[in-house]
Amino acid sequence: MRPFHFCLSLTLTLTFGCHNRSPGDGTAVLARVGDSVITARDLEAQVTFFGHSKYLMEHYSKPEKKKEVLNGLIQAEALYQEARRLGYDRDPAVKRDVVNRMLMKEVDSRVNTQDISDTDVEQYYLAHPKEFSRLEQVRFTQIVVKDRNKAVKVAAEAKALPKGNMSALRALVAKDSEDEAARARGGDSGLIERNASSLPKAVEDAAFALAQVNDVSDPIQTESGYTIVVLHQKQPGFSRSLAEAKSDIQSRLTYEGRQQKRNALIADVRKRANIEIDEAQLAKLTLPLPSSGPSTAAPDKRSPGPSPGAPPPAPATPGH
Repeated sequence: MRPFHFCLSLTLTLTFGCHNRSPGDGTAVLARVGDSVITARDLEAQVTFFGHSKYLMEHYSKPEKKKEVLNGLIQAEALYQEARRLGYDRDPAVKRDVVNRMLMKEVDSRVNTQDISDTDVEQYYLAHPKEFSRLEQVRFTQIVVKDRNKAVKVAAEAKALPKGNMSALRALVAKDSEDEAARARGGDSGLIERNASSLPKAVEDAAFALAQVNDVSDPIQTESGYTIVVLHQKQPGFSRSLAEAKSDIQSRLTYEGRQQKRNALIADVRKRANIEIDEAQLAKLTLPLPSSGPSTAAPDKRSPGPSPGAPPPAPATPGH
């Protein structure tokens, strides 16, 4: 699940309140969870909770997205009812968000790092070799021409460009490169490992031989003519032993085990909660758009940090 959608689900779980109102209060009933109902008013309130963003309101007005919000409300109510069944709400000071947190905490307590065996760690290590070892990698721009004199001239122009000026470099590729396929990509090689690309070996060797980012090679002769290489990225290879990777693997396996327990709980609770969805009422519901607001653009896809409950990062690589 993407971070934004996970935050949505988490917020629903922690904020939605129990509803036992009668369908006769004038608002359409969208779903029933046991003796409780979820109404159109509840769905509207939940979407409005996310702020005055026209983008979000339009986003969650789509039929499949309305269903996504409704499922989040159903999940929250079902989890709350399960927590009550287990007796977590007997203390009057306990609020719904605390009840749900307690329930999830108990589920998470069933999977602990110390329960991850050395065999499990080794199996993960062997099944994911690319997480623990990698050959040296480079990324570069290539300019391909057929004539040597032109190649010498283009190489001189590339070396004269301001270091790191990708716009100027792409313009040079568009102007002078005679390889249509490479020119269509702006000359970008992508990130490659040694002996793992379809590029001529002489070009690959020249790219790996460049010492610094933005270094430019002299013209390299190939069967197609001459290639000039401009280095953009250089990542050293690494190799981590099982012992070095053990703690990271244990953390990831602990997270995955807890997620499996949570998913199993949610599936079981939903199955036993006697859930009914009125698809016709949901389809007829039109969510109001905000008349104005400080934010009408799509949310920035760059996450400022890990979302609550997000998985631990993949086992770290040296030097990064």
